[in-house]
Amino acid sequence: MGTLVALGFSLVIGAGIGLIGFIVSLFTGYITIFDSIALGVVGGMSAHGLLHIHPGLAVLIGIAIFAALLFLQTTRPGFWIVGITLSLVWGFIVSLFAFSMSGESMAWTLIAWGIGTLAALGLHLRARANMNSI
Repeated sequence: MGTLVALGFSLVIGAGIGLIGFIVSLFTGYITIFDSIALGVVGGMSAHGLLHIHPGLAVLIGIAIFAALLFLQTTRPGFWIVGITLSLVWGFIVSLFAFSMSGESMAWTLIAWGIGTLAALGLHLRARANMNSI
């Protein structure tokens, strides 16, 4: 019985590591798809939670947001508008971590925001090149 429990735990841990690896590779290789999925989920959950829209309709809203962002990022102006905006958002998220870990130092916060934004913009450009090669 102990062997089965240990095997079950190892399967759960392996699946968790695989899922984390998939999410990280999706983020680093295809951040445009990751952005679209993340904003679709946030949009659908916000429609249900904040606007009290029926869950079925909220799922459709999330799917529509996902599809619209993914389509928008395939156009040249849409890529630059969405890519730069979301790169600034990812940089801001990085800066929040830097702010809390640096003892609320604004210098480290602004430096982290700049580096995070440039890194995310690089990932967006890499994802655009990956999408063009498919």
